[in-house]
Amino acid sequence: MIPKHHIIIGALATIILYLTLPITNLQAIIIFLSSFLIDVDHYLIYVLTKKDLSQKNARRFFHKKRIEWLKLPIREQAKYKRHIYIFHGIEFWILLLIISIYYPIVLFILYGFIIHMTLDYIEFIQYKQPFLSKFSQLWVYQTNKKKIPFN
Repeated sequence: MIPKHHIIIGALATIILYLTLPITNLQAIIIFLSSFLIDVDHYLIYVLTKKDLSQKNARRFFHKKRIEWLKLPIREQAKYKRHIYIFHGIEFWILLLIISIYYPIVLFILYGFIIHMTLDYIEFIQYKQPFLSKFSQLWVYQTNKKKIPFN
């Protein structure tokens, strides 16, 4: 999903949570920020692969690649490697859940992630993408071994 949409829907969801649940301003801010900042892993991939720090170029790159990817038939997509988005997998969420035992404020990061991932899953259903590629980054790593890069 386009970052702008994550920000808008994250803001709306956070406002609804703030008005309906007993959460503090800080907790609401954490939920809102984490509802779209989870995508920093996209930027990290761009920086590491392209050796370029430009956020503008990163946005352009992922936008272009997304359009190219979605034009491919599902069977064709299955031939190519997917990026490993470290913050988008259950492996990272379990780590955050463990940390939240000692630092309960971290739970609100997970709430923001839930908002974000709900939107990602809706888009995955819309474009008939495999659910596991956004759910488990270890699964992506394993399945990428037999695939070719998507250039």
